[in-house]
This record gives sequence, structure tokens and C-alpha cells, in this order.
Amino acid sequence: MKRHISLFLATGGYIGMIPGMPGTYASIATVVVYYLIYRISFRIYPELHLSVICLIATTGVFVSAAVSRHLGKEDPQIVVIDEVAGQLTALLLLPVHFANLAAAVCLFRFLDIWKPYPLRRLERLKDGVGIMADDLAAGVLANIILQVANRFWHG
Repeated sequence: MKRHISLFLATGGYIGMIPGMPGTYASIATVVVYYLIYRISFRIYPELHLSVICLIATTGVFVSAAVSRHLGKEDPQIVVIDEVAGQLTALLLLPVHFANLAAAVCLFRFLDIWKPYPLRRLERLKDGVGIMADDLAAGVLANIILQVANRFWHG
């Protein structure tokens, strides 16, 4: 049972098992859910947003390590909880509109795939910490770039 729960969480509700680009699918699904929550409540509370990121990141360390061990791979492609946490980090405190949502997905995925220094070094951390850390850092970097762009663009 524990293995099934870990697999469900690590794969983002099995999104990671969709062939093709599971990380991109998880990022897009994260933004869609984020936007739907925003539309329902007309607000994203920063404290709750940060708490959700912390909860997903902490859970991700454990479930991604469990799935990684079970599959015998360091960072299995089906594990996308790291993309969910990273994408939510990229969206933190950004105004919610289509341009920001689209830019956040594109920029986060670019940084996550390219892994500029020092992101690539974070992958070397052990187990679930390494799986999660590079995506969280890519989310932070994407967020900083988007915050600067929003300040420049919108004053």
C-alpha cells in the first residue's frame, strides 16, 4: 500500500506515467489547477501558497526517494512531484494572468531542462533531496526573472 501511495504522489496523480514529456505535462497541470483555484477564490494567499510548496517539497523528498529506490533509478522520469513544487515556486507572488502563467511554464521548464550552474550541482545531492532541489532552485530562478520582468513591464 505504501508503495502505491508513494507512486501516486511522486507521479503527480499518475501524470508522470503519460508518455512523452511528463515533466511538462505536470507543469501545465499544476498551472491549470493553480489558475482554477485562483478563479474560484479570486485570490491566492501567499502564506497558503508557500505552505503548499513546503508540504509538496517535503513529501516529494520522501516519495521520490521511495519510487527511485523501487525502480532502481536515480531520478526516474515518471517522478514529477519535483516539477509540481518547482512550478508552484515559479508562480509565487506573481500576478495571475495568462502572460505570467505561460511565461512561468516556459521559463521554469527551460531552466529545469537546461539546468544552468548551480542547478546541475543540486542533482548530486542524495536521494529525494537531489530530485527535488534542482527543480525548486529552477522555480526560484524563474520566479526572480519573472518578478523583475513584471516590475519592468508594469512599473
